[in-house]
Amino acid sequence: MRWHVHVDGASSGNPGRSGAGIFVQDEEGGELLKEAVFLGEMTNNMAEYEALIHALKIAIDRSVREITVYTDSLLVANQVTGVYKIKNATLFSYVKQVKNIASNFEHFAIQYVPREQNRVADKLAKDAIKKG
Repeated sequence: MRWHVHVDGASSGNPGRSGAGIFVQDEEGGELLKEAVFLGEMTNNMAEYEALIHALKIAIDRSVREITVYTDSLLVANQVTGVYKIKNATLFSYVKQVKNIASNFEHFAIQYVPREQNRVADKLAKDAIKKG
């Protein structure tokens, strides 16, 4: 089974109270999982990475072998794929962690999508901030 995972991180302030939103679909577009996770205080970029890492760990826990991740963070998508150089040590550490976790999948892909195509994950991330 291949998971199609929409992730989003949000911060109320930068840094500020943060949340992660994860929305998983199967290959036919059926909903498999929705999760809103309060992350505490961090920057928006950190929240974006935390959302991605959380989603990857859920997939591993559920024995998913193939995963495609969609994010509206151009920074995250391009840093993970190597298009952007990483100058920030914290973000470099996140990318290293993502690549380490992603190596457990038979197929891993990440791609940027416009915010309009990531609305469910965006709402979940904002809901997580409110409930945190």
